[in-house]
Amino acid sequence: MSAADSTSAASEPSPQRLAAWMMLSLCNGIGPVLLRRLLDALHTPENILSASIRQLAEVDGIGQSRAQAIARGREQIDVNAVFADCQQRHIRIICPDHAEWPPGLTRIPDPPTVLYIRGKILRDDMLALGIVGARRCTLYGREQADKFASALAGVGVTIVSGGARGIDTAAHSGALRAGGRTIVVQGCGLGHCYPQENAELYDRIVDEDRGAIISELPPDQPPLPENFPPRNRIITGMSLGILVVEANLRSGSLITARLAADDYAREVFALPGRVDSAASSGTHHLIKTGAAALVESVDDILRGLGQTDLIHPPADEMAAEMSKRRPGRRRAATPEEPNLYAPSAATETHTPAMQLTAPQQRIVACFSGESLDVDELCATSQLPPAVIMAELTCLEISGILRRQPDRRYILNPETTTNNARPA
Repeated sequence: MSAADSTSAASEPSPQRLAAWMMLSLCNGIGPVLLRRLLDALHTPENILSASIRQLAEVDGIGQSRAQAIARGREQIDVNAVFADCQQRHIRIICPDHAEWPPGLTRIPDPPTVLYIRGKILRDDMLALGIVGARRCTLYGREQADKFASALAGVGVTIVSGGARGIDTAAHSGALRAGGRTIVVQGCGLGHCYPQENAELYDRIVDEDRGAIISELPPDQPPLPENFPPRNRIITGMSLGILVVEANLRSGSLITARLAADDYAREVFALPGRVDSAASSGTHHLIKTGAAALVESVDDILRGLGQTDLIHPPADEMAAEMSKRRPGRRRAATPEEPNLYAPSAATETHTPAMQLTAPQQRIVACFSGESLDVDELCATSQLPPAVIMAELTCLEISGILRRQPDRRYILNPETTTNNARPA
């Protein structure tokens, strides 16, 4: 059951209901996965906030110590201060009860609790494509991101991306150039602009009513590294599919591609680049292994999303047949199939030592020979579920971990020894 399913549908929630959602979003110890369990057990945000420590502890995955931490945390939250800060900065706050809440976010396993918004999210934004890629991209990558975003926005597709330098910025700019709509999902609070040079771009999106700048973080949250991987799930959740324009084998864009295909049942597309370009090695890997569909034109994407009515001239018989596919119907991998995200034999030989980030070191330290699932890693590492999922993708791509058919993870001893070292 999603957060939205746990409450009555209403166009505008009461101030009390919005405050309850905000308190849950600000309460330490409650991430998206645990919130889902709490809503399954207690049904409404108000019930969660009024529940006793005993009631909280009885919820699967909470336990006594976490229940006590939640109880302490909810007593220390000053929701009114956050409301006042948002009002001063002209930032709106929506929760799953709002009519403006993106429907795609109600159908993912770890939706955000609230969204802070500059601008507007429209119902038309349900027809959306995420475009992601490298920050350090080539001129080819920037040109193609701009070109594809502009063409898609020109036929009514909203472009969703993360606002980062490189491919993200080119995609947002391309959508604006076509007079279309675009949504920026920030990895920091909206009281900050990251990167700073995009301030004018973000203002244009809002002032020209061409989309929105959104974040699940309160306005004062700075652009810390750990805040960026979790925002990938929002980009994916709001999109019917993801286009990877340019990415190397260790690019964060592969996190988004993995979430889209494996966890959120979204379509994944990849744009090929030069065969000798390291900047396109990740996108080529996605194409080679079947994790993404190769695209050569905007029509390829529209057909893949089943939007053949947007293709001009009218689609041919092949496109009409492909339009029968529903968005997100990607065949799930079977246990016999190879791991789509493991490095190929050719790349393993020449892969330099991977520098583990602090969260990755904490995850790797949890293993002592046995396999672990995501919930067990969350409990042991004390990292948020969204960070765990993002870092697991990086560790899997790099060969540090292997994912088993039952979705549990084990260490790859040889790769761990030879390729991993602290950052």
